[in-house]
Amino acid sequence: MITLSPITITKASGEQEHFDESKLVRSLSSSGLSADVASQTVDYLKRHLKTGITTKDIHEHISSYLKDNAPVDNYYNYGLKRAIMDLGPSGHPFETIVADVLSNYGYKTEVGVIVLGKCVTHEIDVIAKKDNKQFFIECKFHNSPGVKTDVQVALYTYARFLDIKSAMEQSHGTDIAYFPWLVTNTKVTSEVFDYAGCVGLELTSWLHPQGHGLSDLIMAAGLHPVTLVYHIPRFKTNQLLERGIVTCARLKQAIDENKVSDILTHEETNMTLQHINQICKT
Repeated sequence: MITLSPITITKASGEQEHFDESKLVRSLSSSGLSADVASQTVDYLKRHLKTGITTKDIHEHISSYLKDNAPVDNYYNYGLKRAIMDLGPSGHPFETIVADVLSNYGYKTEVGVIVLGKCVTHEIDVIAKKDNKQFFIECKFHNSPGVKTDVQVALYTYARFLDIKSAMEQSHGTDIAYFPWLVTNTKVTSEVFDYAGCVGLELTSWLHPQGHGLSDLIMAAGLHPVTLVYHIPRFKTNQLLERGIVTCARLKQAIDENKVSDILTHEETNMTLQHINQICKT
């Protein structure tokens, strides 16, 4: 028989649930923490738990602990989901990260492409090509926790694809296979899974497919967002985002090419490089 903790937590949606230590351990493990670090982190958090504590407060306690007591890549990977949300409110930086991640896996990508459909014109967030396949990708970005991508987004994505596919096959033939793809930084509803499976819509959410969700792809590629570099003031991070410097890898390249010396101080630059070199591909 499972005994529930008497401590309740308040989720971002406002829903309350009992604190589940095993669920937290699984979450920490999925972020790449070692068993020892995960255990120490849970012990630290339990000393700060109180009824009604929010998931945001829990995240901040864990982030603070990892920042001071764990390898920097542990902190980066644990804070990844919230750092992606911090790219907002515009979804453009998220589209850039999706394109960069897919490029790392061998796709040729373009961002913000205007495409003529059979009936109307569409702006596609990301177009990705590999071999004889071409994917039209809708990047659904949410900058608030507790929000799920719903079936309306899937319906919209697939309807636009059908209009584009019709025009593409009419003008270019069928030598290239065309596919729709929905990528989101949150969970999706069960209806989205049902619909995507029914019509053949490629689907990548934060944790789906298992082992190959967006979080897994970002961590494996080392393409963490610049919003994770906690010692850079937020107003400077915004300046970097405005220049299209969305990932730590892009920031490293910009530093190497002396393109951000007007934004970052010498000390900030040195600290940033120390962290980036531990987690990003070079």
